[in-house]
Amino acid sequence: MIPQRVKLSGFLSYKDEQEVRFDGSPLWMLSGTNGSGKSSIFDGVTFALFGHHRGGSTGATELVNKESNTLAVEFDFTVEKQLYRIKRTVRRRTSGVAGTQQVYRAVPPTSLTQTGATREVEWEPIADTQLKAKFDAWVRDTIGLDYETFTSSVLLLQGKSEKLLDSTPAGRASVLARIVDLERYQKLHGRADDKRRELKARLESLAGQLEHLRAVPDEELAAARDRIALAEEARSAAQERIDSLVTVELQARNWADKTKTLAAARAKLDQSEALLGSAVKVEREFARLRELRDVLPAVGVIVTERGRVGESERKSQRLSAERDGVADERRKAENALDQTRKKVLALKKSQAESEAKQQSLNGRLRELAGVLEKVRQAEDAEAEATRLADELARYPADPDAAVRLAQERVDALGVVSQVVPLLTRLLAERTELIQVAHREADARADEVRLKAEGVKLRAELDATAAELQKVRAERERLDGAAAEARALAQQARALADEFKELTGAKTCRACGQDLTPAHFESERKKRDLDAAVAERKAAAAAAAAAAAREKETTLTTREAETRGRVDELRDKYKTAAGDAKQAAAEAARLRESCSNTYYPLPPAYKQKIGPSQPTDWAATTYPDRVAVTALEQEAKGADGAKRELRAAQDNANAARTVRAKLDSARERLAAVRASLPAGDPAALRAEHATAQGEEQAVGNHLKGVKVSITAAEAETERFARQLSAAENDLTALAGSLQTEEVTRKHSQEAIERALKHLPAEWRKPATDAGMAERARWTDELEALTAADTEGKFTKLQAARGGLDSLRAEITTLDAEANTFPPEARRNPDEVKAEVAAARSAADAAARDLLTAQRDHAGLEDLRRRRGDLADQHKDADLSHARYKALAELLGRDRLQRHLVRKAERQIVDYGNAVLDRLSGGQLFLKLVGTEDGTGADKALDLECANRVTGGSPINVAFLSGSQRFRVAVALALGIGQYAGRQHRPIESVIIDEGFGCLDRAGRQVMIQELQNLRGHLHCILLVSHQEEFADAFPDGYRFELQDGATRVTRLAR
Repeated sequence: MIPQRVKLSGFLSYKDEQEVRFDGSPLWMLSGTNGSGKSSIFDGVTFALFGHHRGGSTGATELVNKESNTLAVEFDFTVEKQLYRIKRTVRRRTSGVAGTQQVYRAVPPTSLTQTGATREVEWEPIADTQLKAKFDAWVRDTIGLDYETFTSSVLLLQGKSEKLLDSTPAGRASVLARIVDLERYQKLHGRADDKRRELKARLESLAGQLEHLRAVPDEELAAARDRIALAEEARSAAQERIDSLVTVELQARNWADKTKTLAAARAKLDQSEALLGSAVKVEREFARLRELRDVLPAVGVIVTERGRVGESERKSQRLSAERDGVADERRKAENALDQTRKKVLALKKSQAESEAKQQSLNGRLRELAGVLEKVRQAEDAEAEATRLADELARYPADPDAAVRLAQERVDALGVVSQVVPLLTRLLAERTELIQVAHREADARADEVRLKAEGVKLRAELDATAAELQKVRAERERLDGAAAEARALAQQARALADEFKELTGAKTCRACGQDLTPAHFESERKKRDLDAAVAERKAAAAAAAAAAAREKETTLTTREAETRGRVDELRDKYKTAAGDAKQAAAEAARLRESCSNTYYPLPPAYKQKIGPSQPTDWAATTYPDRVAVTALEQEAKGADGAKRELRAAQDNANAARTVRAKLDSARERLAAVRASLPAGDPAALRAEHATAQGEEQAVGNHLKGVKVSITAAEAETERFARQLSAAENDLTALAGSLQTEEVTRKHSQEAIERALKHLPAEWRKPATDAGMAERARWTDELEALTAADTEGKFTKLQAARGGLDSLRAEITTLDAEANTFPPEARRNPDEVKAEVAAARSAADAAARDLLTAQRDHAGLEDLRRRRGDLADQHKDADLSHARYKALAELLGRDRLQRHLVRKAERQIVDYGNAVLDRLSGGQLFLKLVGTEDGTGADKALDLECANRVTGGSPINVAFLSGSQRFRVAVALALGIGQYAGRQHRPIESVIIDEGFGCLDRAGRQVMIQELQNLRGHLHCILLVSHQEEFADAFPDGYRFELQDGATRVTRLAR
């Protein structure tokens, strides 16, 4: 992630829109005075990315500028060469706070800009990132860091640069895990482990199932097949028996049906012959049946309606009696209502008279109450005046004099309190001025001494350099001579060796003479001697060259050491000169500060310092520590003096208040006495008490009258309700009597209609008949109906014409019954029972067959399922072993630990390279306990060793402030260099202040190191209020407060 641009408006001190761009250079310096808004830039960055700021993740409304209602932050950055923009806004409203967020992606432009000459970047919103959850997920997936990781590795916050060092090894491991993107491998491990657990559970389940499934041998399967064959034979035999018995059952049922039909025909013949003998009786009963059916409905109507008429008459008599009773109650209610109304009128008259009397008494009581109140006021005023006079006598005669004395003491001590800080500051500034003067003198002396030593050492360096130049030239000459001698020696040796190979030749190649043995031997010795001489010369030349190189090395070392000492003296001289200059400036500042402190002193204290303003403050003696201490002790009495002053003022104010109250009480007493009427106050009080008693009696009487009126009015309402109810009851009874009369009329008309439908001989009996006669006739009809009179008559008619056909039918049926075989001529139920028994046997055989088949199928299924489970168990076991191995390899103690250890070693290597330069080769980091098998949950457990103190490592928590800052910066830069080579590179580092803990030399080394890192990181952002440090970098911005708002200015040095 490489920052490119930050734009703020309405954010903290950025009231107006300000833009800071970081393109065009890899190293930027943000400078300005303290409080000018430099660090707020990075609050904007972290708020844009993570919704966090230095105050936490809540309270975003506090980020809105006090004179604005809305803040807006835009942050442009590149990730993997893709440019993105994040925009956040927060709006402050009366109902709460509303915020928005959105991520945009830079896309190629689709059209020319308005000028038509250039093309601008267009921004495309990324879907759903306006939603907080989707926005956070996008940042997490794309940036790969959260707020804690970002502020531990990329952004070293002001005052928190050592945040990563202050973390536990577990906390550093969390940071490193995000940098390495360990989450990908953790997810892979989680998926593999979940699959392993799933397969383990399946494997255990399959093993349990296999354990509960027994093996099926072949003999058991063969026995099951034999049982199936036996069951099939038994079932076939039973089925044949069933088929035979079913045929016999059918024949038996047909024979039984023929037998029954024949018996029925013979019975019918017997009945017909008997029926013809009782024909007269049947015909008479049938005629009576028809007569009763015709007249009984009309008789029933007559009897019923006659009963209704009687019931209506009885009901009318009862209603008439009720009407007379209600009429009597109505008369009583009217009389009672009249009496209660008269009583109410009498009570209201009595109430009016009592109210008039009460009003008169109330008027007199008000007059007497006013007079008695004035009497009470006069008595109270007299008592108050007496009390105040006694209270005033307890105060001093002149309390204001005590106030003046206390005020003078407070004023004097106030001057002392004002002077003490000035004199304390003047004493401290004078003491510091003396110390600075001594430091300046020492620095000047060191400057002169170091300059002299430097001049002397420079002359020595020049001499050594000149001598080294001569020795180097001599060494080069001797190297050439040695090379030439070495070549000649090699050539002489080659000629000697070549001559030895001429054994057997006729002529000498060197001189052309005959190669006799004597000539050969002398020539060989000559050449060996020449080679030996040449080799001695080459050895001598090589020795001379080696001596020259050794001398050159010695001089080179001496020259380097001398040059290092010269550089060291130069740095010390610059430091001494800078210290002297700084001490001089500090002395001038202190002298000016002493003068500024001198001006506001009172003249008396200025006189103690000297008759006029001193020019040499170091020579003054006042104030000294004893005088300042004495004044401080005296000033401590200011609080007591103020308390005495407040007490005196309170007494004076209290006395004035009491005197004013006394005057006011006497004035009130005189005024009240003047307004009192003539008369004895005791007589007025007695008259007032009498009037109060009479008023109370009248009031009690009124209360009783009102209660009586309320009761009488209630009685009136009750009697009125009774009267209304009686009138309603009379109306209802009149309606009921009229209804009964109509009912009787309708019943009489129904009786007359029913008589008209009856035969003449039935009218008189029907008119006289009652419920008993009607019941008797109904019972007779029901008896004739129950005797099947109508059926008998029908059969009689049929019997008279069907005797011959019935006799012929009997002859035919008898012949057909004789045709059935003997085994069928029996009760079909017996055959049915045999069929049922045969079917039961067949069912038992079928059940046996089904059981045998089921047992066989179960055994087959058991064998098949056991085989399938065995195959599945084998496959699951292989998969479980595979995923178990994968989970272990991807686990915390294998791949993850390897990645973390590899990353921390590389980070420490990169960090040590930086730390070596930042500490002048003194400090280096070491990892603690990385080979003890610990997992990836701990990392960067560091110790720091100091080569100057012997190299013994100490925990980073015990380093000095400047050392911790160097280590923190080195570690952050090491993380940046490492992460820059990963698939999700960090590529940036931000250092917010912290450089003030370094001395001047340390700052210079830090500047050089940051300059050297330009090629390793794409973006380095620095923040410092130190002008000396900020001026060392060419590209940057200056931050200033103008009218309470931050203004940003681009600098290019």
